Amino acid sequence: MIKKSIEHLTENKMTYCEHFIFASTHGLGCLKAGLCLICHAIIPALFAHTGSILVKELNKSFNQHRADNL
Repeated sequence: MIKKSIEHLTENKMTYCEHFIFASTHGLGCLKAGLCLICHAIIPALFAHTGSILVKELNKSFNQHRADNL
């Protein structure tokens, strides 16, 4: 497990701290998007575009990070 973790950090050119912040921030963003989408499912007038905007922003961030590390 430790070896695979080190390999993952190396592949992504991140320290453990950098990875922790990146993954935690994106994880919280996913939770935020998910909660907005659940609220929207219950009351369609709420967060009509917020969920898709948040998901697009997360996707853009992941793709940018990947491109920066090629």
